[in-house]
Amino acid sequence: MVTRLSLLKELSALIADDVLVVSSIGNNSGFWGQLKDREANLFHVTMGMCTSTALGLALALPNRKVLALDADGNLTLNLGVLGTVANEAPKNLTIVLMDNRNYLGSNKKEPGMPTATAGKMNLEEVAKGCGIAGACTVEEVAGFRAEVHKALSTDGPHFIRARIEALDNDRPPRNKRVPDPRENKYQFAGYIQKTEGVEILGSGLGGG
Repeated sequence: MVTRLSLLKELSALIADDVLVVSSIGNNSGFWGQLKDREANLFHVTMGMCTSTALGLALALPNRKVLALDADGNLTLNLGVLGTVANEAPKNLTIVLMDNRNYLGSNKKEPGMPTATAGKMNLEEVAKGCGIAGACTVEEVAGFRAEVHKALSTDGPHFIRARIEALDNDRPPRNKRVPDPRENKYQFAGYIQKTEGVEILGSGLGGG
């Protein structure tokens, strides 16, 4: 089975600099920060909120490609968002779901507590049942590359479930500093202000 790192390396080669990438807490953010150091990254989005945050950005910025880099444990905490994605149908949203079938946490030598996808839950079928017709599952790099390329070049919403190894034994070198969540939030908002010509943060001077 394919590793998280091999797919994220592939994704880093496919993503344009102006695509907004929202990544969930854990190794999605840790690995992505090492592979793709860029202003358009929002890291460490907490449990259940990665796809929701990406959906909000996609609706607010309809002319901007937005990609949610989510995980099975994170998404199953807020499955209702898939119904909202289907109903709102943002053409610019892609959800890439890393499905390792366990809550890895800090466990390094064996998988953590199993998620629902370790049993009978199939998140591709859940997404389709919610109305995301183009949902798919990939288990190797070539298929992942093809589906991401299609998602970034056609109207969405797209849902790509990637079945990956249970453990992340293959890891990138840690040679870049991934900003902490507060710092990153302001950097990300500042980037959107700069590139979209909108005011988010304000002057910070307060009222009179």
